[in-house]
Amino acid sequence: MGLGLRLKWDRLNRYRYLRRAEDYRAALLRTKPLLTYIGWLGYQNVGDEALYLAFRDELFPDALLQPYDDFSALSCLSGFSNERLNVLGGGTLINVNPYLLALEKIRARGERYVVWGTGVADLGYWSRHPEHSDRGNSERWLSILRDAQYIGVRGPRSAAWLTENGITGVDVLGDPALSIRPAAKKMQADTGVLGINLGSHDPVSGGDENVFAAVVALIRHALQRGFKVQYFSLHAIDAEIGRVLQAAVASKGFELLPFSASVTETMHQLAGFDYVVGQRLHATILACAQGVPNLSLSYQPKCLDFLESIKQSQLALPTEEITSVGLIEQFEWLVQSRMLVCNAIISECDRFRNLQRMNASALLTRHKLSSIQGVLP
Repeated sequence: MGLGLRLKWDRLNRYRYLRRAEDYRAALLRTKPLLTYIGWLGYQNVGDEALYLAFRDELFPDALLQPYDDFSALSCLSGFSNERLNVLGGGTLINVNPYLLALEKIRARGERYVVWGTGVADLGYWSRHPEHSDRGNSERWLSILRDAQYIGVRGPRSAAWLTENGITGVDVLGDPALSIRPAAKKMQADTGVLGINLGSHDPVSGGDENVFAAVVALIRHALQRGFKVQYFSLHAIDAEIGRVLQAAVASKGFELLPFSASVTETMHQLAGFDYVVGQRLHATILACAQGVPNLSLSYQPKCLDFLESIKQSQLALPTEEITSVGLIEQFEWLVQSRMLVCNAIISECDRFRNLQRMNASALLTRHKLSSIQGVLP
């Protein structure tokens, strides 16, 4: 099998789980405008799956959403649509080369595209990790962004970088995964439950070792305080770290929850926690969407971009500064401030949910009218 056929075979199978009978009907009958979604998808990473489901089920239910590079009967059918818009979706995608190449191809074909809820990869952070060579090309990115029909980003840091580089009319929409519906809250016993997450596909500022040691100390402290401690995973990488963590803690009171790439199952797990301490960005974001007070083991700037968007930067513990004592002290502060933090998180998340729905509705209305121009209200 040649390279081209292998790539098509991969795309046929990678997105199989996303194709629904109702999508085929919509494509065949042309009852919905087509949104092609550009993002990292199909790799059993819960955060990225949550982003796609937020777009499909919560924000743009009146559109036919499909991955940009899907290869299937569905993509062939939907390709006949006269109403098409390409969307650079959630994730930290600006300044990342594969998404630049996709948008350059789209622009060359004369198609329209928008940026919706995306974050900007911090080039200062990535310059310290030269082994990751697919970040950069900021001038080409800025050229692409100048031709976008609309730009809305995850947080204030992303917006500031674009503004400083001459891109005007940028909105802060928050992370689209905030629009995932929370699961029903589980009735808890008197014992509080602390949820723990570790994991990353990217380098951890300050190194993994200090973070791991601090989390071990926190778990032991929480167990001594009478908390129940459960570990949850957003990717298979996290599950492997959890097994190592369990061996290091060496206590029957520390439980590993089964990993599932299901967003619904993850939200049900989060509904069982009173507190969360998480490293992955979407451990923080989905905990906020669920209304759970949490601390972020902020391993790179995108974590702060999100927390600053919801005015909760005090929930960040930069991993390059983390200590066991500092993490335990911050956890005790979270316990004491539980209701204050919880109410603030819920208020900001509700604000962004409303903003995202209003913006999505305006975008889709203009798309149906084939008049997506300028900055949307």
